[in-house]
Amino acid sequence: MHIEHNASGHAIGPLVATRGVYDEITALEGTDGSRIEPHTIIRRYQAALPETFVSFDAKQRGDALNLDLYGYDDVQDVAVIQVRHAFRRYRNGFMNVHKDYVLVGFNEITGAAFRHPISAQSVRAAIRTAGANPKSGVRGAQRWMWRVTDKQLEAGIRQGDILLVKERGTPKGECVEGTEATVAATHLVKARCFIRGPKHLFALDPAIYHTKGQHDAIYADSDGWHSVRVADETTPWNWSIRLGD
Repeated sequence: MHIEHNASGHAIGPLVATRGVYDEITALEGTDGSRIEPHTIIRRYQAALPETFVSFDAKQRGDALNLDLYGYDDVQDVAVIQVRHAFRRYRNGFMNVHKDYVLVGFNEITGAAFRHPISAQSVRAAIRTAGANPKSGVRGAQRWMWRVTDKQLEAGIRQGDILLVKERGTPKGECVEGTEATVAATHLVKARCFIRGPKHLFALDPAIYHTKGQHDAIYADSDGWHSVRVADETTPWNWSIRLGD
């Protein structure tokens, strides 16, 4: 069993999420009654997040930026954060709100922070199914990113925004002999053969290397065909544009 730790380093057991009226995580609680506040988790990923602020004039015109925690997976060391921009441009005008959801974490070699804009619906749907599990928002986001099932996500091998997924049998299409192909600009795939499908590149016995050296190389854990899946992303507002690889 994986054991969580609080900020003081004391073991508190598996975490359960308490959520607020908007499904945001208001506390992470251990089985022994210990508690982690969401700002502790958010602060860990501050390099991947915009600065929060509140700036309104005497006529209540201005802007505010706030962050809320919606998912956390300590094993992967990633979190799902809502970035919420509220603004009013006219006196007595309506308060406008823009919301984005982002998956944040760190590259395993360089430690550089990344921020990946994700589907709000995928996060909310996963929370409705398993809201008390803080990992539910993360898994929902990742299922959407790579268009995979839970089983495929669990068995897949990740390199940044690429997921290598074992396929059943041989994909439809012409097998093109070759040794290398590049996906998502910085991921070099080496394989015995490639088939370009309508959604994914399929590779026979692949290995994938990161040309910028930010991720470890990954290798197929079994012989046969694998799909090389590039993570989808949403089009966010300015505060949540993609950061890192």
